[in-house]
Amino acid sequence: MNKLLCGRVLAVCVGAGVNGVVNADVLADDLGVNDLTHEKTMVASTSGGMQSGGSGTETTAPAPKREASYQAGPLKFTVGGFTELAGIFRSRNQTADVGSSFNGAPMPNNPNYYTSEFRESGRQSRLALLVQGPSDMENQAEAYFETDFLSAGVTSNSNESNSYTLRVRQAYAKWINTKYDFYVLGGQSWSLATMYKSGLTPRQENVPLTIDAQYVPGFNWTRNAEIRVVKDFGSFAAVGLSLENPTNIIKGTAPANVDSGNAGGSLYNSTATYSTDIAPDVVVKAAFDPGYGHYEVYSLTRFFHDRAPSTPGTISTEANQTTVAESIGGGAILPLVPKMLDLQVSGIIGRGNGRYGSGSLADSTYNTNNGAVAALQEQQLMVGLVGHPASSLDLYVYGGMEHQKSAYGYGISDNSGCNVNYADSPTGKCSGVVGTTREITGGFWWKFYKGSLGYLMAGAEGGYLTNASFDDGKGNVGRGNDTIVMASFRYYPFQ
Repeated sequence: MNKLLCGRVLAVCVGAGVNGVVNADVLADDLGVNDLTHEKTMVASTSGGMQSGGSGTETTAPAPKREASYQAGPLKFTVGGFTELAGIFRSRNQTADVGSSFNGAPMPNNPNYYTSEFRESGRQSRLALLVQGPSDMENQAEAYFETDFLSAGVTSNSNESNSYTLRVRQAYAKWINTKYDFYVLGGQSWSLATMYKSGLTPRQENVPLTIDAQYVPGFNWTRNAEIRVVKDFGSFAAVGLSLENPTNIIKGTAPANVDSGNAGGSLYNSTATYSTDIAPDVVVKAAFDPGYGHYEVYSLTRFFHDRAPSTPGTISTEANQTTVAESIGGGAILPLVPKMLDLQVSGIIGRGNGRYGSGSLADSTYNTNNGAVAALQEQQLMVGLVGHPASSLDLYVYGGMEHQKSAYGYGISDNSGCNVNYADSPTGKCSGVVGTTREITGGFWWKFYKGSLGYLMAGAEGGYLTNASFDDGKGNVGRGNDTIVMASFRYYPFQ
C-alpha cells in the first residue's frame, strides 16, 4: 500500500534516506517542497514525569505536541506552508525573480552580460492544505491544495506595492483503494515523470533542495493537470499510468501557412501563444524499492500537432499533421551512508522532452519539407549528493545538463559576434540559440530553531551556470555564463 499515512515520530528523508527511517527532526522533511508529505497525528501525551517538590512529589505533564490539524465534522484539515524572504544575486542580469532562466544567461554581445543583478523576494512563500475524509476501511479520499505567488499578471511590477498574483502549484483529489492497493489521482500535481523518494506516492516527490525555484538543469518535472492510476505491489514496487496536459515548446521559423499555435482565448493568457494539441502526454512508470535504494524507469510519449501544406506554401495541400515523440527516462537514489549521505541520479533521453527539463529548451521545430512539427533529439541528466551530518543541517550539491541537437537548421546561423563585447559585436551576427545548458550548485539548510513557535530555517546556495549555442557550421559557438548566489530565511508556523 502506498505510504499515505506516516506518524509524526517517523519520517522519510527528503534528499534520499530511502528505505531508511530517520527521526522526524531531520531537516529535509521540513523544506516545504512537499509541505504535507505526512499526516500529522493528533495525539497529546498524557504520561507525566515525577519531579521532587517540597515534602512530596508532583506529576508534571509534558507540553502537548504542536499540531496543524483540526477536525471539522467527518473531515480532517491539515495546514502547511512557510513564509520566505529570499535574497538573489546574479553576475549577469537576467531580470528574474527567485526562479532563474537557465537558458537565458546573456552572452558577451549583450550589455546585460556586463551587469549584475540583486533582488529580494517573498513570493516563494507557500500555503498548503490537506483535507482527508473518513475511511470506510477499503476506501480513503483526500484533497490537496498548494499555492505560492510565483506568477505575474500583465500589470505586475515591483515599483511600490507589487501586484504579483497567487498561482496554483497543486490542486488534486486522490482516491485510495486499500483492498486492491491502488490509487487514482485527478487534478494538478507533479508529473509522474518526476523522481520520487519511495514508490509513486504523491507528496513524496524527490525535488532538489535548492532555493532557486527553477531547481537545477537536468531535473525532470512539470506541474500540470493530469489523471493518474497507480498500482502498488506491497512496498517493493509500483506501476503507474498518467495522462497529462500537453504543451509543445516549438521554436524556429514557421513555413508559410503553418498553424501550430495561437494566442490564448477564454481563460487563457491572451498575451501568450498556446500550441495546437490533440492528445495528452502519456507517462508510464515503474518504481522499485528492493531494500537498498529506490529505482525508477519510465516512458514519455507525446503528440505534436499542426496544420500545414504538405507542399510548402501551397494551400491546396494543407492537412493536419501529427508527430509522435518518444523518450525513456529513469533514475536511482542510493543511501551511500544510511541516514547521512545519499546519491541520486536521474535523466531522460529521446525526442521532444525539452519541456520536462528545468532548462526549458525547445521540444520541437518545423520540418521545412512539409511543415510538420519535428521533435528535437535531447538528453538530460542530473546527479546529486545530499548529506545530513546533523538533524538540524542538510548539505547538498547538484550537477545537471540538458543538451539537444539541431534539426532542419533550427538555431543555426552566424554566431561570429556572440563572444565579442557588445560595443564591438557585428550587428546581427549572433543567433545565440542555446542548445546546451549546464549548472553545478550547492548549498545548505539549517534549522536553527524548533519549538513552540514552529521552525525557523536559513539556507544559502551558490551555483555556476554555462550555456552554449548551436554551432553555426563554421565553428562559432556562442557561450554565456552566470554565477548565481541565493539566501533564504523561512518560518514554518504549522510544523
